[in-house]
Amino acid sequence: MPGSPGARGPGVPEALAGNLPRPLAPVLEVEGFAGPLDFLVEMVRRERVDLRQLSILALIDQFVTALEASAARVPLEQRGNWVVLASQLVLLKSQMLAPASPAEAEGAEQAARRQLARLEELAAMRAAANWLAARPQLGHEVHARGQREQQGRPRAERILAFLEATLVMLEGRVGREAEPPATYRPPASDLFRAPEALARLRQLLPLRPEGGSLHSFLPRLPGPAAQTRLKRRSALASTFLAGLELARDGDAQLEQAAPFHEVFIRPQPSMA
Repeated sequence: MPGSPGARGPGVPEALAGNLPRPLAPVLEVEGFAGPLDFLVEMVRRERVDLRQLSILALIDQFVTALEASAARVPLEQRGNWVVLASQLVLLKSQMLAPASPAEAEGAEQAARRQLARLEELAAMRAAANWLAARPQLGHEVHARGQREQQGRPRAERILAFLEATLVMLEGRVGREAEPPATYRPPASDLFRAPEALARLRQLLPLRPEGGSLHSFLPRLPGPAAQTRLKRRSALASTFLAGLELARDGDAQLEQAAPFHEVFIRPQPSMA
């Protein structure tokens, strides 16, 4: 526990362990002991104070009074640690004083010793944590080799520069009427659309009762292939959609021998 005499974590130098800050703890005074709560726990752990001889009722009354008095000046986390310590003392006291049989008395004694051992480990861990927290932090008190502290512009200077830039921008708009931003209108793509493909199939299918491949119904697109590539792809897709539309209405029939093979379209007799 922080601040307890002799509580030192593994690898913590004696000089640092002795200089760790001792947190304020409730001061208790009963017959046989007078001092802070964490010191009482330390003395019980070292078996220098016999918990059986102390009045646990007086200890708890003084502890509750001190806890209420420190509510406005001690952090909640620290007061929670005090409550844990006090509850451990009450548990140890009850195990020692109220055994139901000699066997339970021996078990209570062993449980108390195990609890004291856990308190000792907790004290060592807290002392080590305090020692680590007191060491210089990388990036704050010390810096890695080859790195320098970043010298950024002060916050006030950055705010002033932002305000100056805003004023310059506003001054340039004085006397100018607000002009609505131009609407972006992308140029329309030259595509062969589905309605055109549907009209073309309705015109050609009655003239070809035997039908044909889907490619045979595509329109002729003059011009270099690089310039008409997009329109050729749209023509194929639109013609396929138009064929599906006619098949749904019962005016045409689509066939394909295998996946990824050529699609054939022929008119139904009623359309021919």
